[in-house]
Amino acid sequence: MKKQLLTALLALALAVGLLQGGALAAQPAGRAGSRLTGADREVYQVLREEAAKIAAGTRSSTVIQIPDLSSLSWSMAELGLTEENRQAALSKLDEKFSQTLNMDRVYTALAADCPYELYWRGLQYGWKYDRSVQNGRASIRNLVIQIKTAPDYQGGGDTTVDAQEAARGKQAAETAKTIVERYQDLPDHEKLDAYRREICALVSYNKAAAGGGAPYGDPWQLVYVFDGDPATNVVCEGYSKAFQYLCDLSRFSGDVRCYTVSGQMNGGRHMWNVVRMEDGKNYLVDLTNCDEGTAGAPDKLFLAGARESGGGQSYTAVNGGGAVYTYAQDEKDLFVDGWLALSGEDYRYDPSAQPPANTAFSDVKADAYYAQAVAWAVEARITQGTGPDTFSPEDNCTHAEIVTFLWRAEGEPDSQGWSFIPLSGKEFYAQAACWAAERGVIAQGFDPEAECTRAQAMDYIWAAFGRKDAPACAFDDVAQDAPYAGAVAWAVEQEVTTGTTDTTFEPDQVCTRGQIATFLHRAYQQGGI
Repeated sequence: MKKQLLTALLALALAVGLLQGGALAAQPAGRAGSRLTGADREVYQVLREEAAKIAAGTRSSTVIQIPDLSSLSWSMAELGLTEENRQAALSKLDEKFSQTLNMDRVYTALAADCPYELYWRGLQYGWKYDRSVQNGRASIRNLVIQIKTAPDYQGGGDTTVDAQEAARGKQAAETAKTIVERYQDLPDHEKLDAYRREICALVSYNKAAAGGGAPYGDPWQLVYVFDGDPATNVVCEGYSKAFQYLCDLSRFSGDVRCYTVSGQMNGGRHMWNVVRMEDGKNYLVDLTNCDEGTAGAPDKLFLAGARESGGGQSYTAVNGGGAVYTYAQDEKDLFVDGWLALSGEDYRYDPSAQPPANTAFSDVKADAYYAQAVAWAVEARITQGTGPDTFSPEDNCTHAEIVTFLWRAEGEPDSQGWSFIPLSGKEFYAQAACWAAERGVIAQGFDPEAECTRAQAMDYIWAAFGRKDAPACAFDDVAQDAPYAGAVAWAVEQEVTTGTTDTTFEPDQVCTRGQIATFLHRAYQQGGI
Protein backbone atom coordinates (compact mmCIF):
# COMPACT_ATOMS: atom_id res chain seq x y z
CA MET A 1 0.00 0.00 0.00
CA LYS A 2 1.28 3.46 -0.85
CA LYS A 3 2.21 5.37 2.25
CA GLN A 4 0.22 8.51 2.82
CA LEU A 5 -0.36 11.28 5.31
CA LEU A 6 -3.77 10.91 6.90
CA THR A 7 -6.17 13.69 7.68
CA ALA A 8 -9.35 13.06 9.59
CA LEU A 9 -12.90 14.26 10.03
CA LEU A 10 -13.05 16.81 12.84
CA ALA A 11 -16.43 17.62 14.28
CA LEU A 12 -17.72 21.17 14.38
CA ALA A 13 -19.48 21.63 17.71
CA LEU A 14 -22.68 23.57 17.16
CA ALA A 15 -23.42 25.95 20.02
CA VAL A 16 -27.10 26.81 20.27
CA GLY A 17 -27.51 30.00 22.30
CA LEU A 18 -31.01 29.30 23.47
CA LEU A 19 -31.84 32.93 24.07
CA GLN A 20 -29.70 34.40 21.32
CA GLY A 21 -29.86 32.15 18.28
CA GLY A 22 -27.29 29.69 16.95
CA ALA A 23 -23.52 30.10 17.00
CA LEU A 24 -20.63 27.92 16.00
CA ALA A 25 -18.41 26.87 18.88
CA ALA A 26 -14.67 26.82 18.35
CA GLN A 27 -13.09 23.44 17.76
CA PRO A 28 -10.98 21.89 20.51
CA ALA A 29 -7.64 23.58 20.91
CA GLY A 30 -4.88 23.15 23.47
CA ARG A 31 -4.61 23.81 27.17
CA ALA A 32 -6.42 27.08 27.46
CA GLY A 33 -8.27 27.23 30.79
CA SER A 34 -5.46 29.04 32.59
CA ARG A 35 -5.79 31.96 30.18
CA LEU A 36 -9.43 32.58 30.99
CA THR A 37 -10.32 35.38 33.38
CA GLY A 38 -13.38 36.79 35.13
CA ALA A 39 -16.73 35.19 34.39
CA ASP A 40 -15.16 32.98 31.72
CA ARG A 41 -12.86 31.39 34.32
CA GLU A 42 -15.64 30.99 36.88
CA VAL A 43 -17.99 29.23 34.46
CA TYR A 44 -15.14 27.09 33.15
CA GLN A 45 -14.31 25.87 36.65
CA VAL A 46 -17.89 24.81 37.36
CA LEU A 47 -18.22 23.04 34.01
CA ARG A 48 -14.93 21.21 34.47
CA GLU A 49 -15.85 19.96 37.92
CA GLU A 50 -19.26 18.75 36.78
CA ALA A 51 -17.86 17.15 33.60
CA ALA A 52 -15.49 15.12 35.77
CA LYS A 53 -18.44 13.85 37.80
CA ILE A 54 -20.27 12.82 34.63
CA ALA A 55 -17.21 10.96 33.36
CA ALA A 56 -16.84 9.22 36.72
CA GLY A 57 -20.46 8.08 36.66
CA THR A 58 -21.49 10.01 39.79
CA ARG A 59 -23.68 12.35 37.78
CA SER A 60 -25.86 11.48 34.79
CA SER A 61 -27.37 14.81 33.72
CA THR A 62 -25.40 16.98 31.31
CA VAL A 63 -27.53 20.04 32.11
CA ILE A 64 -25.33 22.08 34.43
CA GLN A 65 -26.51 24.95 36.66
CA ILE A 66 -24.00 27.76 37.19
CA PRO A 67 -24.24 29.55 40.56
CA ASP A 68 -25.20 33.21 40.25
CA LEU A 69 -22.01 35.22 39.72
CA SER A 70 -21.22 38.71 40.95
CA SER A 71 -19.36 39.26 37.68
CA LEU A 72 -22.70 38.97 35.86
CA SER A 73 -24.41 41.65 37.94
CA TRP A 74 -24.26 45.42 37.37
CA SER A 75 -25.58 48.51 39.09
CA MET A 76 -27.94 50.69 37.09
CA ALA A 77 -25.22 53.36 37.04
CA GLU A 78 -22.79 50.89 35.46
CA LEU A 79 -25.37 50.33 32.73
CA GLY A 80 -25.72 54.08 32.24
CA LEU A 81 -29.35 53.96 33.40
CA THR A 82 -31.48 55.27 36.24
CA GLU A 83 -33.69 53.32 38.62
CA GLU A 84 -36.73 54.04 36.46
CA ASN A 85 -35.27 52.37 33.36
CA ARG A 86 -36.10 48.79 34.35
CA GLN A 87 -37.19 47.68 30.87
CA ALA A 88 -34.10 49.22 29.29
CA ALA A 89 -31.95 47.41 31.85
CA LEU A 90 -33.53 44.07 30.96
CA SER A 91 -32.73 44.68 27.31
CA LYS A 92 -29.19 45.78 28.17
CA LEU A 93 -28.47 42.52 30.03
CA ASP A 94 -28.26 40.42 26.86
CA GLU A 95 -25.60 42.77 25.52
CA LYS A 96 -23.68 42.74 28.81
CA PHE A 97 -23.84 38.94 28.95
CA SER A 98 -22.24 38.55 25.53
CA GLN A 99 -19.61 41.18 26.38
CA THR A 100 -18.72 39.61 29.74
CA LEU A 101 -18.98 35.88 29.12
CA ASN A 102 -17.57 34.31 25.95
CA MET A 103 -19.27 30.93 26.01
CA ASP A 104 -17.56 29.72 22.84
CA ARG A 105 -14.17 30.46 24.40
CA VAL A 106 -15.14 28.73 27.63
CA TYR A 107 -16.35 25.63 25.83
CA THR A 108 -13.24 25.50 23.66
CA ALA A 109 -11.01 25.70 26.74
CA LEU A 110 -13.05 22.98 28.42
CA ALA A 111 -12.72 20.65 25.43
CA ALA A 112 -8.99 21.40 25.25
CA ASP A 113 -8.30 20.61 28.89
CA CYS A 114 -10.55 17.56 29.26
CA PRO A 115 -9.54 14.81 26.80
CA TYR A 116 -11.06 12.20 29.15
CA GLU A 117 -13.73 14.05 31.12
CA LEU A 118 -15.71 14.89 27.96
CA TYR A 119 -15.57 11.51 26.20
CA TRP A 120 -19.39 11.43 26.40
CA ARG A 121 -20.07 14.76 24.69
CA GLY A 122 -21.88 15.16 21.39
CA LEU A 123 -21.83 17.97 18.85
CA GLN A 124 -24.14 20.52 20.46
CA TYR A 125 -24.17 22.66 23.54
CA GLY A 126 -26.33 25.60 24.53
CA TRP A 127 -27.22 27.93 27.36
CA LYS A 128 -30.10 29.86 28.84
CA TYR A 129 -30.52 32.34 31.68
CA ASP A 130 -32.95 34.64 33.49
CA ARG A 131 -32.69 38.43 33.59
CA SER A 132 -33.38 40.22 36.85
CA VAL A 133 -33.61 43.90 37.89
CA GLN A 134 -33.89 44.29 41.63
CA ASN A 135 -32.71 46.73 44.31
CA GLY A 136 -30.87 48.89 41.83
CA ARG A 137 -28.99 46.04 40.18
CA ALA A 138 -29.45 44.22 36.88
CA SER A 139 -28.26 40.61 36.95
CA ILE A 140 -27.94 37.45 34.91
CA ARG A 141 -29.33 34.65 37.06
CA ASN A 142 -29.97 30.92 36.79
CA LEU A 143 -27.44 30.39 34.00
CA VAL A 144 -27.76 26.83 32.72
CA ILE A 145 -25.36 25.13 30.31
CA GLN A 146 -26.65 22.14 28.38
CA ILE A 147 -24.20 19.79 26.64
CA LYS A 148 -25.78 17.22 24.35
CA THR A 149 -24.66 13.62 24.89
CA ALA A 150 -23.18 11.61 22.00
CA PRO A 151 -25.45 8.76 20.81
CA ASP A 152 -22.91 6.20 22.09
CA TYR A 153 -23.51 7.33 25.68
CA GLN A 154 -27.12 8.52 25.84
CA GLY A 155 -29.31 7.09 28.55
CA GLY A 156 -32.99 8.08 28.52
CA GLY A 157 -32.43 11.30 26.59
CA ASP A 158 -29.83 13.42 24.84
CA THR A 159 -28.80 15.24 28.04
CA THR A 160 -28.14 12.17 30.18
CA VAL A 161 -25.30 9.66 30.24
CA ASP A 162 -26.08 5.99 30.66
CA ALA A 163 -24.32 4.52 33.72
CA GLN A 164 -23.30 1.32 31.94
CA GLU A 165 -21.79 3.27 29.06
CA ALA A 166 -19.99 5.53 31.51
CA ALA A 167 -18.41 2.40 32.98
CA ARG A 168 -16.64 1.88 29.65
CA GLY A 169 -15.11 5.29 29.95
CA LYS A 170 -13.95 4.64 33.50
CA GLN A 171 -12.35 1.35 32.47
CA ALA A 172 -10.53 3.09 29.61
CA ALA A 173 -9.17 5.62 32.11
CA GLU A 174 -7.89 2.79 34.32
CA THR A 175 -6.10 1.26 31.33
CA ALA A 176 -4.48 4.61 30.58
CA LYS A 177 -3.31 4.90 34.18
CA THR A 178 -1.79 1.42 33.97
CA ILE A 179 0.23 2.49 30.92
CA VAL A 180 1.49 5.58 32.73
CA GLU A 181 2.51 3.49 35.76
CA ARG A 182 4.34 1.05 33.50
CA TYR A 183 6.69 3.77 32.27
CA GLN A 184 6.75 6.11 35.26
CA ASP A 185 10.45 5.61 35.99
CA LEU A 186 11.67 6.38 32.47
CA PRO A 187 13.24 9.72 31.50
CA ASP A 188 10.79 12.16 29.95
CA HIS A 189 11.72 11.56 26.32
CA GLU A 190 11.61 7.78 26.67
CA LYS A 191 8.31 8.02 28.51
CA LEU A 192 6.74 10.04 25.70
CA ASP A 193 8.13 7.66 23.09
CA ALA A 194 6.66 4.72 25.01
CA TYR A 195 3.25 6.42 24.84
CA ARG A 196 3.65 6.76 21.07
CA ARG A 197 4.38 3.05 20.71
CA GLU A 198 1.54 2.03 23.01
CA ILE A 199 -1.12 4.09 21.24
CA CYS A 200 -0.05 3.01 17.76
CA ALA A 201 -0.10 -0.62 18.89
CA LEU A 202 -3.55 -0.33 20.49
CA VAL A 203 -5.42 1.35 17.67
CA SER A 204 -5.53 1.92 13.92
CA TYR A 205 -6.87 4.73 11.79
CA ASN A 206 -10.64 4.59 11.33
CA LYS A 207 -11.11 5.38 7.64
CA ALA A 208 -14.82 4.60 7.75
CA ALA A 209 -15.49 7.23 10.42
CA ALA A 210 -13.23 9.76 8.69
CA GLY A 211 -15.27 9.28 5.55
CA GLY A 212 -18.51 10.10 7.33
CA GLY A 213 -19.55 6.53 8.06
CA ALA A 214 -20.24 7.00 11.78
CA PRO A 215 -21.99 9.56 14.01
CA TYR A 216 -19.76 11.66 16.25
CA GLY A 217 -18.85 9.60 19.29
CA ASP A 218 -16.32 6.93 20.23
CA PRO A 219 -14.25 7.02 16.99
CA TRP A 220 -13.33 10.59 17.99
CA GLN A 221 -12.62 9.78 21.64
CA LEU A 222 -9.87 8.11 23.65
CA VAL A 223 -12.18 5.36 24.97
CA TYR A 224 -11.69 3.38 21.78
CA VAL A 225 -7.91 3.65 22.19
CA PHE A 226 -7.87 2.16 25.70
CA ASP A 227 -10.83 -0.26 25.57
CA GLY A 228 -8.71 -3.33 24.78
CA ASP A 229 -10.67 -4.11 21.61
CA PRO A 230 -8.54 -4.11 18.41
CA ALA A 231 -11.70 -3.76 16.31
CA THR A 232 -12.48 -0.29 17.70
CA ASN A 233 -10.41 2.39 15.99
CA VAL A 234 -10.24 6.17 15.93
CA VAL A 235 -9.60 9.20 13.78
CA CYS A 236 -6.91 11.79 14.51
CA GLU A 237 -8.93 13.32 17.35
CA GLY A 238 -8.79 10.02 19.24
CA TYR A 239 -5.02 9.64 18.74
CA SER A 240 -4.41 13.19 19.95
CA LYS A 241 -6.68 13.01 23.00
CA ALA A 242 -5.20 9.66 24.06
CA PHE A 243 -1.66 11.07 23.91
CA GLN A 244 -2.61 14.21 25.82
CA TYR A 245 -4.39 12.17 28.48
CA LEU A 246 -1.35 9.98 29.10
CA CYS A 247 0.74 13.14 29.39
CA ASP A 248 -1.79 14.73 31.75
CA LEU A 249 -1.60 11.68 34.01
CA SER A 250 2.20 11.70 34.02
CA ARG A 251 4.73 13.18 36.38
CA PHE A 252 7.62 14.53 34.32
CA SER A 253 11.09 15.36 35.56
CA GLY A 254 11.30 18.43 33.34
CA ASP A 255 8.82 21.15 32.51
CA VAL A 256 6.98 19.09 29.87
CA ARG A 257 3.48 20.00 28.71
CA CYS A 258 1.26 18.53 26.01
CA TYR A 259 -1.27 20.52 23.98
CA THR A 260 -3.90 19.27 21.55
CA VAL A 261 -4.32 21.50 18.51
CA SER A 262 -6.45 21.41 15.40
CA GLY A 263 -6.51 22.95 11.98
CA GLN A 264 -5.35 21.59 8.66
CA MET A 265 -2.61 19.31 7.40
CA ASN A 266 -1.89 19.60 3.68
CA GLY A 267 -5.28 21.28 3.29
CA GLY A 268 -7.34 18.61 5.06
CA ARG A 269 -8.84 19.07 8.54
CA HIS A 270 -6.70 17.47 11.19
CA MET A 271 -5.88 17.28 14.90
CA TRP A 272 -2.44 16.70 16.41
CA ASN A 273 -0.34 17.53 19.49
CA VAL A 274 2.33 20.04 20.34
CA VAL A 275 4.68 19.16 23.21
CA ARG A 276 6.79 21.64 25.09
CA MET A 277 9.94 19.89 26.28
CA GLU A 278 12.27 20.76 29.14
CA ASP A 279 14.36 22.93 26.79
CA GLY A 280 11.42 25.36 26.57
CA LYS A 281 10.81 24.64 22.87
CA ASN A 282 7.67 23.27 21.25
CA TYR A 283 7.70 20.22 19.00
CA LEU A 284 5.13 18.68 16.69
CA VAL A 285 3.66 15.26 17.56
CA ASP A 286 1.32 13.67 15.00
CA LEU A 287 0.62 10.14 16.20
CA THR A 288 -1.94 9.59 13.46
CA ASN A 289 0.90 9.89 10.98
CA CYS A 290 3.33 7.91 13.10
CA ASP A 291 1.13 4.82 12.81
CA GLU A 292 1.88 1.97 10.45
CA GLY A 293 1.38 2.66 6.76
CA THR A 294 1.86 6.42 6.89
CA ALA A 295 4.70 8.55 5.52
CA GLY A 296 5.62 9.62 9.06
CA ALA A 297 5.95 6.12 10.50
CA PRO A 298 7.28 5.21 12.93
CA ASP A 299 8.55 8.46 14.47
CA LYS A 300 9.34 10.99 11.76
CA LEU A 301 6.54 13.22 13.03
CA PHE A 302 7.18 12.60 16.72
CA LEU A 303 8.77 15.53 18.58
CA ALA A 304 9.51 16.91 15.15
CA GLY A 305 10.70 20.34 14.19
CA ALA A 306 8.84 22.51 11.69
CA ARG A 307 9.75 25.69 9.87
CA GLU A 308 7.37 28.61 9.98
CA SER A 309 5.68 29.05 6.64
CA GLY A 310 2.74 31.33 7.31
CA GLY A 311 2.95 34.20 9.79
CA GLY A 312 3.15 31.98 12.87
CA GLN A 313 -0.02 30.11 11.92
CA SER A 314 1.43 27.61 9.46
CA TYR A 315 4.47 25.32 9.70
CA THR A 316 6.15 22.84 7.36
CA ALA A 317 7.52 19.73 9.07
CA VAL A 318 11.23 19.20 8.49
CA ASN A 319 10.63 15.44 8.42
CA GLY A 320 7.78 13.12 7.41
CA GLY A 321 7.26 14.15 3.82
CA GLY A 322 7.26 17.91 4.38
CA ALA A 323 3.67 18.02 5.60
CA VAL A 324 2.24 21.52 6.12
CA TYR A 325 0.35 22.09 9.39
CA THR A 326 -1.85 25.16 9.77
CA TYR A 327 -3.48 26.08 13.07
CA ALA A 328 -7.19 26.88 12.95
CA GLN A 329 -7.91 30.60 13.01
CA ASP A 330 -10.15 30.27 16.06
CA GLU A 331 -7.26 28.81 18.08
CA LYS A 332 -5.38 32.08 18.01
CA ASP A 333 -4.48 33.33 21.51
CA LEU A 334 -5.81 30.22 23.25
CA PHE A 335 -2.64 29.18 25.06
CA VAL A 336 -0.15 31.90 24.07
CA ASP A 337 -0.61 35.16 22.26
CA GLY A 338 -0.98 34.03 18.67
CA TRP A 339 -0.14 30.39 18.00
CA LEU A 340 2.33 27.97 19.53
CA ALA A 341 5.67 28.56 17.82
CA LEU A 342 7.49 25.36 16.86
CA SER A 343 11.19 24.60 17.03
CA GLY A 344 12.84 24.63 13.62
CA GLU A 345 14.67 21.39 14.40
CA ASP A 346 13.69 17.95 15.69
CA TYR A 347 14.06 17.35 19.41
CA ARG A 348 17.44 15.99 20.38
CA TYR A 349 17.47 13.87 23.52
CA ASP A 350 20.36 14.78 25.81
CA PRO A 351 20.65 12.32 28.73
CA SER A 352 23.57 14.29 30.22
CA ALA A 353 21.60 16.74 32.32
CA GLN A 354 22.55 17.97 35.78
CA PRO A 355 23.84 15.33 38.18
CA PRO A 356 21.09 13.80 40.30
CA ALA A 357 20.27 15.32 43.65
CA ASN A 358 18.93 13.40 46.62
CA THR A 359 16.05 14.71 48.71
CA ALA A 360 14.03 13.24 51.54
CA PHE A 361 10.83 13.59 49.55
CA SER A 362 9.23 10.55 47.96
CA ASP A 363 7.66 12.69 45.21
CA VAL A 364 10.92 14.36 44.13
CA LYS A 365 12.92 12.05 41.89
CA ALA A 366 16.68 12.46 41.90
CA ASP A 367 16.77 13.38 38.20
CA ALA A 368 13.87 15.88 38.31
CA TYR A 369 14.81 19.31 37.00
CA TYR A 370 13.85 20.85 40.36
CA ALA A 371 15.54 18.20 42.55
CA GLN A 372 18.68 20.23 43.26
CA ALA A 373 16.60 23.31 43.96
CA VAL A 374 14.37 21.43 46.40
CA ALA A 375 17.40 19.91 48.15
CA TRP A 376 18.88 23.40 48.53
CA ALA A 377 15.58 24.84 49.77
CA VAL A 378 15.30 22.17 52.46
CA GLU A 379 18.91 22.55 53.58
CA ALA A 380 18.50 26.33 53.72
CA ARG A 381 15.27 25.91 55.74
CA ILE A 382 13.27 27.72 53.08
CA THR A 383 10.71 24.93 53.05
CA GLN A 384 10.12 21.64 54.78
CA GLY A 385 7.65 20.31 52.24
CA THR A 386 3.93 19.67 52.47
CA GLY A 387 4.25 16.52 54.59
CA PRO A 388 6.82 14.34 56.35
CA ASP A 389 8.05 12.91 53.03
CA THR A 390 6.29 14.97 50.35
CA PHE A 391 7.07 18.25 48.63
CA SER A 392 4.16 18.29 46.12
CA PRO A 393 6.30 19.82 43.35
CA GLU A 394 3.48 19.75 40.80
CA ASP A 395 1.00 21.59 43.04
CA ASN A 396 0.31 25.18 42.09
CA CYS A 397 2.12 27.69 44.29
CA THR A 398 0.14 30.34 46.15
CA HIS A 399 1.15 33.93 46.85
CA ALA A 400 1.42 33.07 50.54
CA GLU A 401 3.91 30.30 49.79
CA ILE A 402 6.26 32.28 47.57
CA VAL A 403 6.28 35.26 49.94
CA THR A 404 7.11 32.91 52.82
CA PHE A 405 9.88 31.23 50.78
CA LEU A 406 11.33 34.66 49.96
CA TRP A 407 11.22 35.76 53.58
CA ARG A 408 13.05 32.62 54.68
CA ALA A 409 15.59 32.96 51.86
CA GLU A 410 16.28 36.49 53.17
CA GLY A 411 17.01 35.07 56.62
CA GLU A 412 13.58 35.64 58.20
CA PRO A 413 14.15 39.36 58.92
CA ASP A 414 12.13 41.05 61.66
CA SER A 415 9.37 43.50 60.82
CA GLN A 416 7.22 45.98 62.70
CA GLY A 417 4.25 43.62 62.44
CA TRP A 418 2.31 45.94 60.14
CA SER A 419 0.49 44.79 57.04
CA PHE A 420 -2.36 46.08 54.89
CA ILE A 421 -3.95 42.62 54.75
CA PRO A 422 -5.96 41.31 57.73
CA LEU A 423 -3.88 38.92 59.83
CA SER A 424 -4.58 37.08 63.06
CA GLY A 425 -0.90 36.30 63.52
CA LYS A 426 -1.57 32.56 63.38
CA GLU A 427 -1.21 32.25 59.60
CA PHE A 428 1.96 30.44 58.52
CA TYR A 429 2.72 33.41 56.27
CA ALA A 430 1.92 36.17 58.81
CA GLN A 431 5.50 37.30 59.55
CA ALA A 432 6.46 36.94 55.89
CA ALA A 433 3.51 39.08 54.78
CA CYS A 434 4.44 41.82 57.26
CA TRP A 435 8.03 41.83 56.02
CA ALA A 436 6.91 41.82 52.39
CA ALA A 437 4.52 44.73 52.98
CA GLU A 438 7.21 46.82 54.70
CA ARG A 439 9.78 45.96 52.03
CA GLY A 440 7.38 46.81 49.20
CA VAL A 441 7.44 43.29 47.83
CA ILE A 442 3.65 43.05 48.00
CA ALA A 443 1.06 45.76 47.50
CA GLN A 444 -2.61 46.41 48.12
CA GLY A 445 -4.74 43.63 46.70
CA PHE A 446 -2.37 40.87 47.84
CA ASP A 447 -4.34 37.62 47.98
CA PRO A 448 -2.43 34.94 49.93
CA GLU A 449 -4.61 32.07 48.70
CA ALA A 450 -4.49 32.97 44.99
CA GLU A 451 -2.22 31.00 42.69
CA CYS A 452 0.96 32.79 41.65
CA THR A 453 1.74 33.35 37.96
CA ARG A 454 5.14 33.55 36.27
CA ALA A 455 4.89 37.34 36.00
CA GLN A 456 3.93 37.72 39.66
CA ALA A 457 6.71 35.39 40.81
CA MET A 458 9.31 37.39 38.89
CA ASP A 459 7.93 40.62 40.34
CA TYR A 460 8.22 39.30 43.90
CA ILE A 461 11.80 38.10 43.43
CA TRP A 462 12.75 41.29 41.58
CA ALA A 463 11.32 43.39 44.41
CA ALA A 464 13.24 41.39 47.01
CA PHE A 465 16.46 42.22 45.12
CA GLY A 466 15.72 45.92 44.90
CA ARG A 467 14.01 46.22 41.50
CA LYS A 468 17.23 46.75 39.56
CA ASP A 469 17.11 47.85 35.93
CA ALA A 470 17.86 45.45 33.10
CA PRO A 471 17.70 45.57 29.28
CA ALA A 472 14.18 45.06 27.96
CA CYS A 473 13.20 41.60 26.72
CA ALA A 474 11.77 40.92 23.28
CA PHE A 475 8.92 38.59 24.24
CA ASP A 476 5.84 38.92 22.08
CA ASP A 477 3.55 38.49 25.11
CA VAL A 478 5.32 40.97 27.42
CA ALA A 479 4.45 44.55 26.45
CA GLN A 480 7.14 47.12 27.21
CA ASP A 481 4.69 49.04 29.39
CA ALA A 482 3.42 45.98 31.25
CA PRO A 483 3.72 46.42 35.04
CA TYR A 484 5.88 43.29 35.23
CA ALA A 485 8.10 44.04 32.20
CA GLY A 486 11.00 45.24 34.35
CA ALA A 487 10.81 42.15 36.55
CA VAL A 488 10.85 39.82 33.55
CA ALA A 489 13.77 41.66 31.98
CA TRP A 490 15.80 41.46 35.18
CA ALA A 491 14.96 37.80 35.78
CA VAL A 492 16.01 36.82 32.27
CA GLU A 493 19.25 38.82 32.50
CA GLN A 494 20.10 37.15 35.84
CA GLU A 495 19.12 33.71 34.41
CA VAL A 496 16.44 33.22 37.03
CA THR A 497 14.17 32.12 34.20
CA THR A 498 13.88 32.04 30.43
CA GLY A 499 10.93 32.31 28.14
CA THR A 500 8.68 29.33 27.52
CA THR A 501 9.72 29.69 23.86
CA ASP A 502 12.14 31.95 22.03
CA THR A 503 9.40 34.57 21.61
CA THR A 504 6.99 34.00 24.51
CA PHE A 505 7.17 34.27 28.29
CA GLU A 506 3.59 33.22 29.21
CA PRO A 507 3.31 35.71 32.09
CA ASP A 508 -0.13 34.42 33.16
CA GLN A 509 0.89 30.79 33.48
CA VAL A 510 0.49 29.57 37.07
CA CYS A 511 3.71 28.36 38.74
CA THR A 512 4.15 25.05 40.51
CA ARG A 513 6.04 24.63 43.77
CA GLY A 514 8.84 22.90 41.88
CA GLN A 515 9.17 25.85 39.52
CA ILE A 516 9.22 28.41 42.36
CA ALA A 517 11.92 26.44 44.18
CA THR A 518 13.94 26.44 40.95
CA PHE A 519 13.54 30.20 40.45
CA LEU A 520 14.66 30.91 44.02
CA HIS A 521 17.60 28.51 43.75
CA ARG A 522 18.82 30.29 40.65
CA ALA A 523 18.34 33.73 42.21
CA TYR A 524 19.93 33.05 45.58
CA GLN A 525 22.40 30.28 44.90
CA GLN A 526 23.40 29.69 41.30
CA GLY A 527 23.51 33.34 40.34
CA GLY A 528 24.91 34.46 43.67
CA ILE A 529 23.09 37.76 43.23
